[in-house]
Amino acid sequence: MRRSHLILVVSSFYFAMLLFTSCLTVSNTGDSANVTLQQNFKNPPHEVRPQAWWWWLQTPTNNEAITKDLEEMKAKGLSGCMVLDGGVGPFGPRKWKKKTIIDSTEIRYEVTDEYKDGSLRQPTEKIEVWSKPWRDKIRFASLEAGRLGLDFGVFIGPAGCAAPWVTPSHGQQELVWGELLVEGGNIINQEFQEPNFPVQTKRQREDQTVKDAQNAFYNDIAILAFPDGKTPSINEIINITDKLDEKGRLKWNAPKGHWRIIRFGYRPTGRNLGGVFYIDHLSKEAFDLHWQKTVGTLLKEMSPDERQAFKYVECDSWEAGDPNWTNYFPEEFKQRRGYDIVKHLPSLIGVTIESDEKTEHFLNDFKLTISDLISENHYGRQQEVAHEHGLDSYAEAAGPHQYQTDLKKCVSKCDVAMGEFWMPSPHREKPSGRFLVREAATAAHTYGIKKVFAESFTSVGPNWEVSPFQMKAAADQAFCDGLNWICFHTFSHRPSVTNMPGLTHSAGTHFDRTNTWWNQSLPFVDYLSRCSYMLQQGLFVADVLFYNGHGLRLGADAFEWEDGMKNPPVSLGKGYDYDKCNEEVLLTRLEFKNNKLVLPDGMNYKVLVVDEKTPVSLKALKKIIKLAEQGATVVGQIETSMLGKTDDVAEYQNLTKRIWGNLEKGEYKIGKGKFVWNKSIREVLQNQNILPDFECTGLSDVGVVDFIHRKTEDTDIYYVASKWQPIEKVECTFRVSDKQPELWNPVTGETRLLTNFKEENGQTIIPMEFGPSSSYFVVFKEPISIQNSVSNWPTFKTVQQIEGVWNLSFDKNWGGPETIVFPDLIDWSKHDISGIKYYSGTATYRKTFDVKILNENEELYLDLGKVHELARVKLNGVDLGITWSKPYRVNMTSHVRAKDNTLEIDVVNLWPNRLIGDAFLPEEEQFTKTNIRKFTKATQLLPSGLIGPVKILTTKND
Repeated sequence: MRRSHLILVVSSFYFAMLLFTSCLTVSNTGDSANVTLQQNFKNPPHEVRPQAWWWWLQTPTNNEAITKDLEEMKAKGLSGCMVLDGGVGPFGPRKWKKKTIIDSTEIRYEVTDEYKDGSLRQPTEKIEVWSKPWRDKIRFASLEAGRLGLDFGVFIGPAGCAAPWVTPSHGQQELVWGELLVEGGNIINQEFQEPNFPVQTKRQREDQTVKDAQNAFYNDIAILAFPDGKTPSINEIINITDKLDEKGRLKWNAPKGHWRIIRFGYRPTGRNLGGVFYIDHLSKEAFDLHWQKTVGTLLKEMSPDERQAFKYVECDSWEAGDPNWTNYFPEEFKQRRGYDIVKHLPSLIGVTIESDEKTEHFLNDFKLTISDLISENHYGRQQEVAHEHGLDSYAEAAGPHQYQTDLKKCVSKCDVAMGEFWMPSPHREKPSGRFLVREAATAAHTYGIKKVFAESFTSVGPNWEVSPFQMKAAADQAFCDGLNWICFHTFSHRPSVTNMPGLTHSAGTHFDRTNTWWNQSLPFVDYLSRCSYMLQQGLFVADVLFYNGHGLRLGADAFEWEDGMKNPPVSLGKGYDYDKCNEEVLLTRLEFKNNKLVLPDGMNYKVLVVDEKTPVSLKALKKIIKLAEQGATVVGQIETSMLGKTDDVAEYQNLTKRIWGNLEKGEYKIGKGKFVWNKSIREVLQNQNILPDFECTGLSDVGVVDFIHRKTEDTDIYYVASKWQPIEKVECTFRVSDKQPELWNPVTGETRLLTNFKEENGQTIIPMEFGPSSSYFVVFKEPISIQNSVSNWPTFKTVQQIEGVWNLSFDKNWGGPETIVFPDLIDWSKHDISGIKYYSGTATYRKTFDVKILNENEELYLDLGKVHELARVKLNGVDLGITWSKPYRVNMTSHVRAKDNTLEIDVVNLWPNRLIGDAFLPEEEQFTKTNIRKFTKATQLLPSGLIGPVKILTTKND
């Protein structure tokens, strides 16, 4: 009989209750929705499982390698992949000046010369992306994905759609200008050269080829003359474009006076990716031609079977610079803004026309037109064309490098909201440069998009230096920021099925079939899938909606962009969550109903906040006033306008004066609602008896516990995560009452009731314990069924330590001994034998042991102590599973016996030690084959193996 079945006969009622309440699985006797939620949590469905950027390397490949990659994706629980072919990349020695140190309570970057002799090799044989041979391999890959039940997609272009077919006429365009100063009163007859000064943007051209391409394509817009030395009126600006002859001579009978003549034209920006131009993102025509040259051609060649798995296309993050013109810009401007742009062009080079105020209004219109064209003619057009072909449209439209557009509007043109987050690396040292999910998440919440996707675990610098446990903290931060679907960056495709670690891309956290821990990666993928599933349920819960205007952030630094992650202002503080909306959402989606600000899909907020620095248009101001009249509370004072040339300035001023005319008052009641200022957002909420949604007390000095809250019709789902590794014993307060709290563990898939809690002021207060970088879902669904003072977290005590010799087996093909005895557990990197010291891969520890005191009424756990980096445990021939996160511990109750227990532990480390060891060997004797030789003789070895101590633990009845 399994000993776990005897637990309930324990004579001690207290101990029985401890085990019952601590280990009780959530009942399956509830309604079917709860059963389905629990079942899908334990075994997440296909559609929430991670995807991978399948990074091809512009090298010839073969069907065997393609099939091998896809079969491994399927085996490790991925749902699909997207082919991105951008080559190996340039991120080699120039990026290896620092090393990343991840400690238990901090991340730091240390300058090092350990990698100074490292090298990055580029493949010598290449295949052109989108060529016929390349497309044939993509078709085969899609066919194989369909056979395996994987979803398949392709990138239409890296970093903003750069492609070899892009000619200067369809590339990004910028305004340029030149000028003449002339004395009037006579006929002007002189050469007027094509202008060469960029408007707004001054950048160096990358190479002579780019300069030649620019100079070969130039178009005039207009030649304008106006009196010099004064502020001209619009009527004083004369269009003399027709006075320039075909030879470039200006012939004009100029009136008396001093005249400034400006020639405006446009030409390619020259922005390129490795010599390949970016398309004109303001032009539908350019996008359509790009589609025709890429996906359109591929689709025409694909058979129905090859189309089966082909589900989506994607455009990568914007890294394409700052275009400010396109062929039909004047027509687009007039249609959107209601007036002709031409005579206002001098304002773009610093000329004040009419007044400073009117000039600013035109500049606002100009910037908004660029924003509209990028969001509609690039992202919107991609979605239109994709849908015409039965495909979904993905785009990393939420930044961080795009400053000219309303990012939320760009995201709204996509079928999933998409951002990115990074592992710690010297390339992105600060969290503000690493976590760039929040903008995508808040756009998703306000536009009704279910999935928040992300290029995940990106890095530049670390190579094979990261374990799943180290990746967990980054994922948890992104989940708390609003992420709910993972896309690994990166799974490199390599033409060899034998070379290890093989040809690989130089950026991204390596997550592919050649990783040392690849065969142990499924539980990590399951954890990510469980989190994604739960965080896609219901709706995001937020109390505050910030009005974010048009979201233009000219001059912002992508590496210092704090809006990319959860970053509540001091006025709000911790414990309340929030969204930000743009003008389109404010005008077309936001209403006030049932005492809440609501969106069409049910998202709702308690207050609307307008920051004094947010530019507000007349239309937006009118809508905000309307919401307040209907009953909304609006916090903040409008100080910055975003008016266009056709707006009624007097009306705007009268409205703002009416509300904020008496600043000392601090409040203006209007209709059923009010405007409030000179109070913090937190004060306003608490004055309305709106308590924080989540609070955590009792944290250590370094402790950080973050949260996110989702709500279905009848269930509250909180995700709570501890950032650092010290154990935290805290009290967590949730703004839920009259429901039984349940703990759902995404690492194991286990669910149980929490019985030690109390209720106060409509809140549930729960004592909780967080292990190293641990996270949980706290779920409230069913009525309260059990409540007591028994600890929610059992205390573990040591029964015995497993000591003595261990028999080890290494893989001789990787330099290790087939068998060896370790008198004690030690770090492989400190061993005298070089085959162990420099070993990378899996080694098996074997040992037999007796249990000194075996009480059939106790739960027993095997605790491995310190492990580098993952372990699979087998006891008496039974696989107890893979442990990849701290504490490295497995339940052994059902399979342990008093005598002669046979224990096997497979432990796997990372690649660097073998790569370091190979630096001492001639190339023909090296075990590894790869294009990245970052690790040198001078590189410090990583700790590896089972360090222990290995202990048997039991739960102590407190």
